[in-house]
Amino acid sequence: MPESGSIQRHPFTSLILLLLLVLAGAVVFTILALIVAGSIYGIAPLFDVVNGKQTSDLNFLKVVQIFSSFGMFVVAALVFARIESKHWSNFLNLDSKFPLILLILTFALMFSATPVLEWSVEFNKGMKLPYFLKGLEEWMQLKENQMAQLTQQLLVMKGLPDLLVNMLMFAVIPAVGEELIFRGCLQKIFVQWFGNIHWGIWITAIVFSAIHIQFYGFLPRMLLGALFGYLLIWSKSLWLPILAHFINNATAVITAYVYQQKGISLEKLDQPELIPWPVYLLSFLATSILLYTFYQKSTKVNTVQISK
Repeated sequence: MPESGSIQRHPFTSLILLLLLVLAGAVVFTILALIVAGSIYGIAPLFDVVNGKQTSDLNFLKVVQIFSSFGMFVVAALVFARIESKHWSNFLNLDSKFPLILLILTFALMFSATPVLEWSVEFNKGMKLPYFLKGLEEWMQLKENQMAQLTQQLLVMKGLPDLLVNMLMFAVIPAVGEELIFRGCLQKIFVQWFGNIHWGIWITAIVFSAIHIQFYGFLPRMLLGALFGYLLIWSKSLWLPILAHFINNATAVITAYVYQQKGISLEKLDQPELIPWPVYLLSFLATSILLYTFYQKSTKVNTVQISK
């Protein structure tokens, strides 16, 4: 059922509208970013970008990344919600209240799931495509290496100011923006389209993972996307998926910062730690219990709110 105050249109039409807004937000805010960054850091990096070259000016790249991500995700989602419904904040599940216990469970879930997600990373890296797809696999590996190299460059932090900028770029904007777009908008479209909550969650999770163009991290990112999706469906609040997303990204940024302060190479971040299999099992059991508890608490809260 459409929400009160929302416009009734076919989900496919809503999907096209959302994609157009994402594209428009990316184009407009990237142009704005190039103008701002060019005025601050000079025209040399700007010419590199215009000519299709990768500039070595990391500050320039960070300005472009922050602006384009903000326009592509945050602005596009807010405009879409306002077009779809008079009550845009309610449409995005930003108005729903939740008890403190769900906040605590979200923190616990993200840390208990870490070993399981680490296992999924290594499992994903070990996957091989059939021989006849060797060309595709080589292209995927090339893209993976390029993205990893760029990420390592952007994660270079010499002090606290760099840490704060990277927290904004890698944690705050992705957590807020990507959850607004994927869980707040896209998941809602797919749930309505397929008439099934689980289909909506998992299709959104697959799209969420695919757009990062990091194929050897596809599985863990898909699992995270599904987790964020269920947190929204159960709690009825987008703030908890945003929090979970922030915890995941912020942990990586802070770990990279601590490594550099200790003189440890950032390449260590991509090297797996030797974790005994009982830890993986314990992580899986703890995460399962916490998920079930989260579901039970959410159901109880939603039942009480409906009965009022």
